[in-house]
Amino acid sequence: MRYAIITDVHANVFALKAALKEIDELKPDKIICLGDIVGGGAYPDETVQLIKKRGDILCVKGNHDMFATLDLKKLPPIDSRIKMFAWQQRVLTKSAKDFLESLPPVLTFEDCGKKIVAFHYPKNQRGRFKDLIYLPSDDEIRELFKGLDGDIFLFGHEHTGSLTELDGKYYLNFGTLGNMLEKDSARFGILDVSEEKVVYKSIIAHYDDSLPRRRMEEIYSLLGIDIR
Repeated sequence: MRYAIITDVHANVFALKAALKEIDELKPDKIICLGDIVGGGAYPDETVQLIKKRGDILCVKGNHDMFATLDLKKLPPIDSRIKMFAWQQRVLTKSAKDFLESLPPVLTFEDCGKKIVAFHYPKNQRGRFKDLIYLPSDDEIRELFKGLDGDIFLFGHEHTGSLTELDGKYYLNFGTLGNMLEKDSARFGILDVSEEKVVYKSIIAHYDDSLPRRRMEEIYSLLGIDIR
């Protein structure tokens, strides 16, 4: 089967539309979103509503999706992100919040005898996401995924992405779709699984990100958040 993989959309509906346009042309059997649909960007409700309207995107819950419905009083008052989380909660409609609340933490399925595990990031024994590791080494990959059963792991959270084949298994993070690390670029991935082989490719959908960048800067300025 062919899978299109997106992750870390971060409330950037422009990046999402650009990626989905290219994804539709590639005709995948399934589209999987690995979380952080919202958070950080300027269009959280619009982004959720587009995914809901599509109805063909399988999603798991990321940490920012969790914050969309979390009681913010439970967060440390020194957490600099609270202002952004509070703004996000104000602009999200109830239907969007209900959708985010309903998302599962993990999707697991088999294809051609291979167990595919899709989640936002590995969790520790307390059920919290493990500490973020940028561009993990082979040994760090082994430690991150230690004790987890699967053949192909699909994950996000670490925005730069990493594609690792190790000990006969695949650990695939195609990078952020909407966090604007690269100008005018929305990253996603294509995964093809067959009896003979596993093939994956990182793809960039190009779009004009000037409006979402400007709007995000305006919101952060109004909230008194320094994003330098």
